[in-house]
Amino acid sequence: MNPLRLALFTEEAILVAGAHNIRLIWRNSQWLTAKAGHMIGLVTILDTPKRSHEFYRSDNSGIRKTPLPHSDVLSEHRVWHLTHQPITDCLSGSNLDAFTESFQNALRRRIERCPIGDDWLEVSHLYDFVYTEVIHVQLELLLEPRNDCLASIRNWHEALKIHDPNRLIDKRELQDVRFGNEIMRSRRRIMANMDAMDEDTAASADLGMLWALNANPVTATFWFLLEILRDPALQPYIHNEITNATISKSANSTLPYFSPTHLNTSPLLQSIYAETLRLRVSVMIVQSAEFAPFKFKEWIFPKDMLILISSRIAHMDPQAWNRGPNGEHPVEKFWAERFLVWSDAKDNGGPSREPAEAAEPHQKIAARNNKERATNPERPDVARGTNHDLDANRYSSPQCRFTTAGLTGTWIPYGGGPGICPGRHFAKSNMLLASMLLFSAFEISLDAGQGWEPEVDLRYYGLGVLPPTGKVPCRIRRRKWI
Repeated sequence: MNPLRLALFTEEAILVAGAHNIRLIWRNSQWLTAKAGHMIGLVTILDTPKRSHEFYRSDNSGIRKTPLPHSDVLSEHRVWHLTHQPITDCLSGSNLDAFTESFQNALRRRIERCPIGDDWLEVSHLYDFVYTEVIHVQLELLLEPRNDCLASIRNWHEALKIHDPNRLIDKRELQDVRFGNEIMRSRRRIMANMDAMDEDTAASADLGMLWALNANPVTATFWFLLEILRDPALQPYIHNEITNATISKSANSTLPYFSPTHLNTSPLLQSIYAETLRLRVSVMIVQSAEFAPFKFKEWIFPKDMLILISSRIAHMDPQAWNRGPNGEHPVEKFWAERFLVWSDAKDNGGPSREPAEAAEPHQKIAARNNKERATNPERPDVARGTNHDLDANRYSSPQCRFTTAGLTGTWIPYGGGPGICPGRHFAKSNMLLASMLLFSAFEISLDAGQGWEPEVDLRYYGLGVLPPTGKVPCRIRRRKWI
C-alpha cells in the first residue's frame, strides 16, 4: 500500500499502512521522533500551559539514552528522555516483579472487602464494576488517589515541597504515603531540576503518565473478562488455568494467590490477551522527521510533516491475519485461539500467514512454574462450574504454544521502535492478574440478549483501548468453591 497524504484541519499528514511499510518505519526510526504526537496530547488533552510548549518543542534529543545527532539540548533539559526513563526502569525486571506482587496483594484485599455476597446482584454496567475495582488499586500503588485530577496533582506536588523528595525507601516498600511509587518519586526529582517545569506543567505531565498506565490496562481487563464470559465453552479451560497458576490460598480467603510467571506464559491466556488488544486497541502512532526530509522508498516525506500509523488499520487487515482454514474467524470477530500454534497438527495455526519462529521451549516454562509452586504447594479446591471431563492438556501440552511470529508491523497495540510503550509488561501482567482474580472471585452472568455482539466506541479512535458502546448489564455473586 502506498503512503496516503491527508489534510488534518490546519496540517497535512502522511498515513503509512501495511506491515512491510510499518517495518521500514521502525527500521529507520533513528531519523524520526514521536515528539509531534506527544505535543498534540500535551496541548489538546492534558491542558499543558502555553508557556511550557516551547520548552517541550525545543528538546530535539529524542527519548533514547544517547541524544539524536545534531541535538543541542542540555542534558538536564532532555525532558522526553528523562521523563520516559523512570517508567522503563520501574516497570521492568525485578522492579516490575515487586510492583506486580503489590498489585496482586492490594487487589485481593479490595475484592475480599467487596460487599457482593452469595445472592445475585443486578449490575447495570460490567465496565463500571471492573473499572471501579481495579483503578483504585492501581492508583493507590502510584499515589494517594484524589478526585479532581489536575488540581489534585498540583496540590500533591505543593505538599511534597515541605518534605525531602530524595529520601530513599526500601524497594520492597514501593510507595510512600507522601511521595507515592518510585516512578512518581523519580519523575519528581527529575522535573525539579528543569527551570521550565513549573507546578502546572509538572501536573499535566504526571496526569498523562497516570492516564496511560491506568486507563488502558483497566479497559483492556474489562474486554478480556467479557470475552471469557461470552464463551461458556472456554470457561472450563480458564478454571484449569486458575488451578495450574495457583501457588497458594490462605486459610482465611477463598481467593487464590497466582504465579505471575504462569499467567504471563500460559499459551491460552496470552492468546486471549493478544486477541483482546488486536480487536479493542486503536492507537494513532505519530512520527515526524525533525532534522531533515525523510526518504521512504521512492518518496520523500518533508521535514516536520506528521507520519501516521494506525493500529486499527493494521489489526483489521484481513490479508495479514489467519482467519481459520475456511475463513470462519473473520478479523472483526474475537477468536481466542488466533495466536496459538500446535506442532502436532496438519494446519498448525498461528496468527500470521508468515512463517512462525521458534518459541521458548514449553519444558522451561513448566520448570519455572514448578519452582514457584514448590515454595508453597497448596492447591485450590474445584470451582463451581468446572468441567472435570475436558481435555485439560489442550492448551498446556508441549504441542501448543503462543506466538506473535511474523507480526512485526501487524500487531502493534504498543507502537514500535524506540518509542514503544514502556509500560507494556506492566499492562500485560496487571491485565492477566486482574482478570483471573475477578473471574475467581465472582460468578458473572451477562444479561445481554441472544446473539448480542459488543462494539467499541469509535469516538475514542486513536486514543488507546476503546471503551464499549452502550452498557453491558449483568448479574454478579460470589463464586463458591466446592
